[in-house]
Amino acid sequence: MTSQTPNPALLHTQLPDALFAQYAAESVNKLAAADKLEIIEKLHLLELIFDTRRYEIMDAILAEDFVMDHALAKRLDRASFKQLWQDNEAVLLNGIRHQLTNVIVYPNHDETATAIAYLNVLKFANTSTLSKTDNPALLAHAVQVVQFRKENDVWKLAHLKIDQMAVSDIFGLDKATRDYFAALAGEREQLGQPLF
Repeated sequence: MTSQTPNPALLHTQLPDALFAQYAAESVNKLAAADKLEIIEKLHLLELIFDTRRYEIMDAILAEDFVMDHALAKRLDRASFKQLWQDNEAVLLNGIRHQLTNVIVYPNHDETATAIAYLNVLKFANTSTLSKTDNPALLAHAVQVVQFRKENDVWKLAHLKIDQMAVSDIFGLDKATRDYFAALAGEREQLGQPLF
């Protein structure tokens, strides 16, 4: 991983207070186990879609007005989100696998749900766009927060935020770009522009 100087505010992980509120007090707003399982499965399925290039499946799990807020890019609908990955496969996906860990799902008061996970981006093969290294190699580690809502009794991803990303030196990014990836999503607009 990179030897970037950490942002003092990010020496510990920043997560929504609502995640912990459900455990700190008696929560009356609960999700059924079946709802949690469906949400967790779709969260992991999105990563497998990237790794297998099965973009057509995105229509079944993403809301049409799906929003992605990532240091790489910000997209405001499902179609442009799909296009981002299709147009940039060689750089963003070849030789790479995505893995989620520490997944937690909790309900929101507006009948939506939030899923939080750590995202690991792993290099498993050498490609023309990635430096030659021993494989596998950890390329990046980030916090992923996803808002889900029900559409016709089916949970769909509505908003994906990825921030607090540590990026490997394999990419050769300068300090300003590494700081941009490491920032909280709300701070990114002050630091620079998305790469795509």
